[in-house]
Amino acid sequence: MPYFPRGGKFQNYARLVKKSIILLLLGTALVIPFSRAQTPVNPLQPLSFLTGHWTSNADGEFQEEYWSPVQGGSMLGTFRVVRLGKPVFYEFWAVEVEDGKPVYKLKHFNGGLKGWEEKDDLVRLPVRELDSTHVVFANGDGTLSLRYERKGTELTATLRHIKDGKPSDEVFLLHRTD
Repeated sequence: MPYFPRGGKFQNYARLVKKSIILLLLGTALVIPFSRAQTPVNPLQPLSFLTGHWTSNADGEFQEEYWSPVQGGSMLGTFRVVRLGKPVFYEFWAVEVEDGKPVYKLKHFNGGLKGWEEKDDLVRLPVRELDSTHVVFANGDGTLSLRYERKGTELTATLRHIKDGKPSDEVFLLHRTD
């Protein structure tokens, strides 16, 4: 084994190399977890399959639904029914994130914008099921739910009321028009 006097140039160089390796290893250990970190997913993004203009026109009744794109942590939507050329009712809603999950918040209006709910009241339906082509929003006790399912250019909305233990479904078949 070669002998190097204490304090010689080689020992100083060896210490410098050793410190450099330690710093390199520490730096790598700190950088790797950050490089694997992913951008958080917007909880509303999976609902983007609803975005667009949807209509149905049958038996003298026109139905129209519009869903805005995800923007600013919300989605907005409208629904209207026109019968014999006159508005029957409207719905306006926002889907916002609460506790990391989408919540559908809805208000109803008759023609002339006469509200069904009291001024500060609304229908509140948190998401219960969600994948790339369907979503179910439902109230806490399950007596009211709204299911959307998209198949190509068709959007089916099923509104379910449960009263006295008996379910009642209203089904709306809409077609993409934009």
